[in-house]
Amino acid sequence: MALIGNAFLTVVKFIAFTFSGSGAMFSEAVHSFADTANQALLAIGIKRSQRPADTLFPYGFGGERYLFALLSAVGIFVLGCGVTLYHGVEMLMHPPELDIRWYVFAVLAVSLVVDGFVMAKAIEAVHQVRGERSFMQYLRGSTDPTVAAVLLEDGVACLGVIVAMVAIGLSAATGSTLPDAIATLIIGGMMGGVAIWLGLKNRTLIIGRSIPAPLQAKILAFLGEQPSVERVRNVRSVVVGAKVFKFTADVDWDGRVLAEPLIGWVEQRSSVLATPDERAGFARDFGEQLARQLALEIDRIEAELKARFPELAFLDFESD
Repeated sequence: MALIGNAFLTVVKFIAFTFSGSGAMFSEAVHSFADTANQALLAIGIKRSQRPADTLFPYGFGGERYLFALLSAVGIFVLGCGVTLYHGVEMLMHPPELDIRWYVFAVLAVSLVVDGFVMAKAIEAVHQVRGERSFMQYLRGSTDPTVAAVLLEDGVACLGVIVAMVAIGLSAATGSTLPDAIATLIIGGMMGGVAIWLGLKNRTLIIGRSIPAPLQAKILAFLGEQPSVERVRNVRSVVVGAKVFKFTADVDWDGRVLAEPLIGWVEQRSSVLATPDERAGFARDFGEQLARQLALEIDRIEAELKARFPELAFLDFESD
């Protein structure tokens, strides 16, 4: 939706700039073009991140979403912020001739409607997935940067349209290009701010951020409730992809609890242990049974954890 909307706005804004000469309109055109290119990158990242894991990438391709989101942030900074700020400085040094007519405001009004509609859809998407977190908590802690990117880009786009409307209106009323040039710099600065925020967020996800602290606390609380678990230590977790987490920990298992289901089997077998060979065979069989019991317990805990927290795609419990 954002991709289609911004592609349309790029065309009409560049047409309006060609006839009006307005720097603010140029900024808006570049802004929409940068958003179009960036959202195309996000769409590619989403598609590539959904490929199944293989032998070379056993944890899948979730990181591709972060790579393309980072490239998107760089694109906003270079295309949006850089080009726009350069044009704004150029306007201050060499004021152009402006020809501001009604269609300029019509284009900006259409832009506000389109960007506002897309932003409303992005807000709706956030509300569907944020759960108990506040809106800002979701944006700061989300492991899926694509929705946040679209939301911030279109939020800044709406604000940029309002700034452009005010500045172009002042330039039309006063005949001065100064408000138009200042608006160009303001819009460029806003795009730069969004680019820096997205770049820093995706940097942490590419490096390998730990899973959200509240979720890790719930996992540890669940493990602490299990009778078979005496102690959990050396916890490691990492975000593998959007809502795809890996959790690893060293677990000290309670052997007495694990052996409880084997008491009947032991009583049945131990009554016929007459020779050393029989006793040795019993010891080997008991070790096999206990190892199987531990495997079943780990499988049970992993299944319950994944049922409670679907994001836990990878669990690894080392026996301590």
